[in-house]
Amino acid sequence: MRLLFAFLFLWGASALAACPGDAGEPLPPRDQLPELEKKLASLAPQCEDKPGYLAYRGAALNALGRPAEAAVLLEHALLLDPRRAGTQVDYAEALAALGDTAAAAALLRDLLARPDVPAQLRPHLERRLNATEALQRFDALAGLRAWVGTGWRGEASFALKGGYDSNLNSAPSRDTLTLTLPGGEAVLLLADRFRPRGAAAALAEASGQLARPLEGGAALQFYGEARVRASSSASDTNYQQGHAVAAWSQPLGAGDALVSIGATQLRYGGDELYRAVRIAASRDWRYDGCRPRLGVESEWRRYPAAPELEGRFLGVSTGLACIRGLNRVTFAMRAGEDAAQADRPGGDQRQTDVRAAWIGPFASGSLLADALYSHQQDASGFSPLLENGASRRLNRLSLRLEYAYPIAPDWALLASFDTTIQRSNLPLFDISGRAFYLGVRWQSGR
Repeated sequence: MRLLFAFLFLWGASALAACPGDAGEPLPPRDQLPELEKKLASLAPQCEDKPGYLAYRGAALNALGRPAEAAVLLEHALLLDPRRAGTQVDYAEALAALGDTAAAAALLRDLLARPDVPAQLRPHLERRLNATEALQRFDALAGLRAWVGTGWRGEASFALKGGYDSNLNSAPSRDTLTLTLPGGEAVLLLADRFRPRGAAAALAEASGQLARPLEGGAALQFYGEARVRASSSASDTNYQQGHAVAAWSQPLGAGDALVSIGATQLRYGGDELYRAVRIAASRDWRYDGCRPRLGVESEWRRYPAAPELEGRFLGVSTGLACIRGLNRVTFAMRAGEDAAQADRPGGDQRQTDVRAAWIGPFASGSLLADALYSHQQDASGFSPLLENGASRRLNRLSLRLEYAYPIAPDWALLASFDTTIQRSNLPLFDISGRAFYLGVRWQSGR
C-alpha cells in the first residue's frame, strides 16, 4: 500500500519545490511519522499555501490516525490544485474514516472517470471504491451523517437468501428430559416436535431509513426493518419479525444526545409470539475517530401466548464505535434486570449482553463479523422438577459472518454463516444450531 501512495504522490506532484512534499516524496516508515509530523508542523508558516506540502502533511496525519486534521489540509490542497490524484485518494480515506463514506465514494468515482489515470492503478482504486461502498451500505450512522441539507433523505435495502438451518425451531440439543421426583429421577424422551429440525429455508430481509436535519444541528431519524423466514418442509417454524425505531438527536458539547423509542413484533408458526416497546436515552462523545457512549434504557416485553413470561427490563448501556480507514469496529454492552410481571418461572432475571462487530474490506468485497454473548441468571428456582429447583443460568454465544461481493451498482452477492451455542446448568435449555445462506442484496438511496 505504501508503494501505491508513493506512485500517486509522484504522479500528482510537481517536480520542483522548496517545501516538503512538493517533490512527491513517499511517506517514511510508521515509526518515523511522529517526528515527520513535528517537522512539517514547524514549516506551516512558510508552506501553508503550497499544495504539495498540504497534501504530504495530510497523508502523514492520515497514517497517524488523525483523519479530522488530515481532511482540512487535504481539502485545502485540492482547492489549490484540483489535479492532484494522490491527494484525492488520501482525502477520500480521511472522509471515510470520519464516517462520510458517500463523499469518499464520490471522490473515488470521479478519480476513476479521469482518462489520465494509469491503467496499473485502476484495480487498486476500484477495490478501494468497492470497500468504501460496502462500508457505506453497512454503516447506517455514516449514511445519516452524510445526509446534509434540508428535507427528508433516506435509503432502503432488500436481500433475498436461500440456505440450510440445522435448528429451525431452536429446540434443545438433548433428546431426553430428566425430572427430579420425590421417588427419584425420571428420564423422559422428548417428542419429535421438541427436537432440532434441520431443513432448507428462504430468508427475505428489508430495511429502510429516513432522516431530517433540524435547526441547531439536531436531527429526526426513523429506521425500520423486517425479516421473513419460510421453509416448505417445516412450515410450522416460519416466522415474521418487524422492528421500528424513531429517534431524536441533538449536539451536546463534543458529542450528541439521543432519545429513541422502538417497537418489535415476532410471529412464529402463524401466532404472535412476542412484542416489545423500548425507550432509551444516551450520550456519546467524539474522540480521535471514535465515539464512546453511555445510556439507559427500559423495555416492556409481552408474550401473548404465555403471559406468565412477561417482564420489564431496566438497565444501563455503554458502547464504542471506531473508524480506522475502511474498517469499522463497534462494541456494546448492556446490563440490567428484567422484573417479572407475574408468577414467572425463575422470577426476576439479571441479564448482561456484550456485542462486538467488525466490518472491513476483504477479497474485493466486504466482510462483517458480529459476535453476541448473553448471560442470564434467574433470581429463584425455575422448577422443582428440574435439578431440585435450581436457579437457572444461561450463557449464549452467537456468531455471524457475512461476505458481500459487489456485482453492479447497488447490487451485491451475499454469503452468510451463523452459529449459536447456548449452555445452561439445566440441560433442558442447552441449544445449538448453524445456518448457511447464499443470496443477493439490493441497496438504494446512497
